[in-house]
Amino acid sequence: MKKIGIMGGTFNPIHNGHIEIAKAAYDQYKLDEVWFMPNHLPGYKSDKDVISGLHRYNMTNLAIKDYDHFKVSDIEIRREGKTYSYETFTILKNDNPDVRFYFIMGADSLFYFDKWVHPEIIIKYTDILVASRDDNGIEEINNKILELENIYGEGHFYVIQCPNIDCSSSKLRQYIYDLYENESNIKIKEYINRYIPSNVYQYIIDNKLYC
Repeated sequence: MKKIGIMGGTFNPIHNGHIEIAKAAYDQYKLDEVWFMPNHLPGYKSDKDVISGLHRYNMTNLAIKDYDHFKVSDIEIRREGKTYSYETFTILKNDNPDVRFYFIMGADSLFYFDKWVHPEIIIKYTDILVASRDDNGIEEINNKILELENIYGEGHFYVIQCPNIDCSSSKLRQYIYDLYENESNIKIKEYINRYIPSNVYQYIIDNKLYC
């Protein structure tokens, strides 16, 4: 059975932290592919700071172009309104009944997973891989996994060991905005260059995003 990881997110913008998590999931759980899936608009966010799905899709495509086992999917950005993971996995499983799906998420998402819309459907159709960026929170993650397994009585949760990469899309958006205002700020340039693939950053500049 083919094993496919699903890396969902707003990717606003995509950064090296996302890539490292996907690489760790691919290597540690022997996945055949990882599909990056930009959200149209996730159910828990407003659209205030989220740029168009086309731009986020294009940036994701650029970020993963050197990885043959990484793909980008437009299944969510083609849907109107807010998108919910249970709907996506229902579609994926119906269309691919012989695929074993792995939902890749951060530890922060795990701790709110039982507050999502229909988590029982997500668990029915996927195994869940939780990214732990350091060992300090592993006990809390394991405790939450036990709690969720007791609540739902099924499902498989596994931990991905990932490098601790100190970046976030919101911080990068702010730094990009700051750099438009002050192009000579070396520290901000170095931070952006460290965490955003160069072709993605060039796309941002060419399209005047986040200014």
